[in-house]
Amino acid sequence: MAKRINIIWKHLAAVILGLLGFASCGKEEAVEQALAMYGQPHANFRALGSVKDEKGKPIEGIRVSITRHNYYPNTTGVVWQNNNQYEYDVLYTDSKGAYQLNESIFKGPDNVVIVFEDVDGEDHGGNFESVRTTPSVKQVEKGDGMWYGGAYKVESNVKMKKK
Repeated sequence: MAKRINIIWKHLAAVILGLLGFASCGKEEAVEQALAMYGQPHANFRALGSVKDEKGKPIEGIRVSITRHNYYPNTTGVVWQNNNQYEYDVLYTDSKGAYQLNESIFKGPDNVVIVFEDVDGEDHGGNFESVRTTPSVKQVEKGDGMWYGGAYKVESNVKMKKK
């Protein structure tokens, strides 16, 4: 009799486990969303432009400081109200007065400030006054809704005056 009860329980357990196993199977789409993702969220950022004097002649050696500002809104469990993260990039104009920055960043910037400074004095055409711009950030490519945040572009062409 005990053998018979044991066999019944084994068959009943097999049926129950089989039903649970079939119930957990789903569509391929659900399986794709459950895949593990490795790496980190990122977006592409490009800043470019040119620097010229009042006569339209390119200026080489101008220090270009690019400040990106990201705003992360307060979330549950976070003590601070605003998490302002500033990221700085410094580069110099080439012989054609051009500058270009291509980076992979964590998140597309909310706003950008670019400061142009003549740090070499009289070299490369004279001593110029600093210029500060706040160009608009353009999203040129949408993200995938997951880890790729898209592509962003900022362009600023300036004319600098001699001191």
